[in-house]
Amino acid sequence: MTNSTPKTKIPLLMWAFTIVFALASAVGGYIIGERDGQQNALNQIQAQMGGTKGTEGDSGAEGAGSAGEIPSDAKPGTDFSPAKAGADGFFDATIHGPGSPITAADELGNSARRDPKDPMAVGALDAPIVIAEFSDWDCPFCIRHATTVEPELMKEYVDAGYVRIEWNDMAVQGPASVAAAKAGRAAAEQGKFAEYKDAYMAAAAQKSGHPGFGLEDFISFAKKAEVPDIDKFTADAQSDKYDEAIDEARNYAQSLGVTGTPGFIVGKKFLGGAMPIENFRSTINEQL
Repeated sequence: MTNSTPKTKIPLLMWAFTIVFALASAVGGYIIGERDGQQNALNQIQAQMGGTKGTEGDSGAEGAGSAGEIPSDAKPGTDFSPAKAGADGFFDATIHGPGSPITAADELGNSARRDPKDPMAVGALDAPIVIAEFSDWDCPFCIRHATTVEPELMKEYVDAGYVRIEWNDMAVQGPASVAAAKAGRAAAEQGKFAEYKDAYMAAAAQKSGHPGFGLEDFISFAKKAEVPDIDKFTADAQSDKYDEAIDEARNYAQSLGVTGTPGFIVGKKFLGGAMPIENFRSTINEQL
């Protein structure tokens, strides 16, 4: 089990691998955020990483892998055990990085941690598909994904055991992003990450642009999420205990060439930007 950024660095000669990710994120993610740009990036990734081209909402997969259709022979995971707490009753909120090193495009599946102690993951531990999400709490497109597409993914795939979603902090928008990431991990340490994220994103969706929340907002969200010890949450959110994990999580994403948020490694394929649900369905069902 690996909970830190892999020591093995991606060789500089793998310029094509890095450029593909950079195009996907820069064109399809926060920097532009337009769906046409996102689809162009998706097409480039699919063409250069062995996928197929298609229009928005249809990745070009054929047969059982078509959008909106889970293959009849797909077997869902069944291990919905909650994350395991430590002896002190708290959870390891410093977890970050992939399950094992990623040094080539055909190793994207290594992004899945499948860590039974991971308090920032939702879904069956043995789900056939893991989505490694690279996200920034202060990114408008990440917020849009969290409040529009993710609920559909939860209902159709996560709750049914086909998909597990694992969070990776990519705090690149400045101090507000880092502060929000620390607060998210403070909630995760008390086993309330998903509930906290829901409260945060619901409030953020009501804002225009970057929400720029501060400590008082974080405390309000923690109370809505029923974080047990608010005093501990408040202290943890202001401490430096998560700084290294957040920095290394960002380095992990950038070592792959991810330059914008949100980004997703879906099984063994990359999706860049706030993609519509159809793109996730196509990618998931094709691999199922």
